[in-house]
Amino acid sequence: MKKILILFLFIPLFSCNDWLTVEPEDSVTFVNYFKNEEELKALHNSMASYMKNICIGKQPYFYNALDADNIEWTYQGFWTLDPETYLPEESMVLDVNWAGFYDAIYIANVMIENEYRFENISEERAEFWLGQAHFCKAVAYFRLAQIWGDVPISKGSESIAPEGKQPALKVLEEAIKEAKLALTLPVHEQLKDVDGKQITSKQYASLGTVNTLLANIYAWLGGLTREEKYWKEAEFYASEVIEGKAGFYDLESIDGLIANVFGKARYSVETIFCIDNDPIDNDRQHETNFRPEFPGQMLMSYPYTTTDESAITSLAEDLWDDYTKIYVETVENIYPDEKDARRREFWFQLGELTYPVTEWDDEAGDFVVVRREKSPCAHIAKWRDVIIQENTQIVQDRPVIATDGDWVVWRLADLILLRAECRANLGLTTAVDDLDRVRARAELSGYDGLTDKESLRQEVFNERRRELFGEGQFYFDIVRNRYHKKYLRGNFQTLTEQDIINGAFYAPVGIGAFEKNTLMTQNTYWQWQK
Repeated sequence: MKKILILFLFIPLFSCNDWLTVEPEDSVTFVNYFKNEEELKALHNSMASYMKNICIGKQPYFYNALDADNIEWTYQGFWTLDPETYLPEESMVLDVNWAGFYDAIYIANVMIENEYRFENISEERAEFWLGQAHFCKAVAYFRLAQIWGDVPISKGSESIAPEGKQPALKVLEEAIKEAKLALTLPVHEQLKDVDGKQITSKQYASLGTVNTLLANIYAWLGGLTREEKYWKEAEFYASEVIEGKAGFYDLESIDGLIANVFGKARYSVETIFCIDNDPIDNDRQHETNFRPEFPGQMLMSYPYTTTDESAITSLAEDLWDDYTKIYVETVENIYPDEKDARRREFWFQLGELTYPVTEWDDEAGDFVVVRREKSPCAHIAKWRDVIIQENTQIVQDRPVIATDGDWVVWRLADLILLRAECRANLGLTTAVDDLDRVRARAELSGYDGLTDKESLRQEVFNERRRELFGEGQFYFDIVRNRYHKKYLRGNFQTLTEQDIINGAFYAPVGIGAFEKNTLMTQNTYWQWQK
C-alpha cells in the first residue's frame, strides 16, 4: 500500500498538461513499482479519474448539443459559432483545453510501457489491466478527434520532444489500433477485480464496451469520409454487441429506463459504458449550485431542482429571453406521435403544467394569484433523482447540486440506432428493424414511411433525437450527417465546404497547448477568425 501511495504522489509530476510541457521521469523511476496487481489498479484509478472530463466534460460541443429554443446568453455564442465565444484569447466563457485527455494517455502509456516490470501478476490479470489502459487511450484519442480534429499523437511517456498535430483520420486510426488491442477483455459478466470478486461497475471496459467504441469510431469515420467501408465496419462491431456476442445487454422497459439508466439505481442491462457518480463525492462538499452533466439537464427546473412555482413563471414570462428553455410546441414537433411514451416519461406534465399569474392587490398590499395558465415551456423529467447539499455550514437552504445517478456514455438503444444509421447509409432496409425495436419500447407501432436511403437516414436521425434527447449526442449526430444548416444556428448556416475542411466543426486549440511547444498550430478555420 505504501508503494501505491507513493505512485499517486508521483503521478501529478508526470502529467502532460498543456501537452508535453514538462519533463517526464526516466524508466528508473518505476524500478520499485508494478510488484503486484494493486499497483496496476492504482494506475487504472488514475486513468478513470480523467474519464469524466474525456467523455462528458464541458467542451463547446456540450452547449452545441443542447436541443432547445433558447440558451442563456453566456453560452449563445456556441450556438452561433461566434469567434468571441470560442477563441481562448477572447473568451472568458469556457477554458477549452485537452490537458486531461493527454494526462489519461500518459498514465495509460506508463502502464503499457512498463509491462516488462510486472511481477506477481498472472498473464490473465496483466492482460485485463493492459486492456483497460488500451481502452482508455482509444477513448481519449477518439474524443480528441471528435472535438478538436487534428491533434498530437503521443510518442510515449518518456518523450519530451515538442509534437505537432496529426490529421484527424490518423488520430482515429490510432484510436482504432488501441481499441483493437483491448478486444482481449472479457465480457462484462466475467470481469473480476483484484480480489476475485465480480466487477459490477460499467465504467470498467469490457468486450462489449470496446466493440461499442469501435462502432462509434468507424461511424464517425463514415460521417467524415462518406466511405462505405467505414459504415460496414461500424455495422459489424455494433452487431457484435446487439446480437449478444460481446456480453448480455437488453433494452429496459420505459419505466426501467428512467429508474435504472438515468436514476439512482446505478445498474442497468441497457447501460454499456458509464462514468461512476458517487453521491457523497468529496468534490461536492462545497458546491452550492446545480451543475448539469448532460446538455439536457440545463432544462431541469420544476419540480426536480426546485418545487417553487416561480420557476415555472420565470420561464413562461421571461421578458428578456435569458433563460435556457424549450417550448411545449417544440417538444411536440420532436415527438409528433401523441402515443410516444417518451412524451410522458421524458417530460413533466407536457402541455398540462400551469403557472400562477399574479396582479397587484392594493387591499392586500401584495401580488395575488388571479388565474392559472398553461405554461408554454416544457420541463424535462428524464433525470428525476437529485443530490441535495446537506452541508449546512456551506449553505442553509439545502439546494440541489447534481443528479443522483451514473453518467451514461453509451447505452444499447444508442447503439441500436447507430447501427440503423450505418445500415441506412449502406442502403439496407434492415435499418427499419433497428428503428422498430426502439420504437416498440416507446409504445409506438412500426415505421411505415419511405425506405430510400435519404428518407431512412433522416428518420434514424429523428429517432436518435427523440431517444437520446439531452444526452450529448445531438451535435455529433448533426455533424456526422451534415445536417448543420437544418438544425444549427448563426454562422453554422453559412459554412462552406472549405470551412468544414478547415475545421469549422471543431473547437479551437486552447492557449495552454502552445506553451513550450513550438510545433503547435491553431486549426485553420480559427486562424482566420481572429
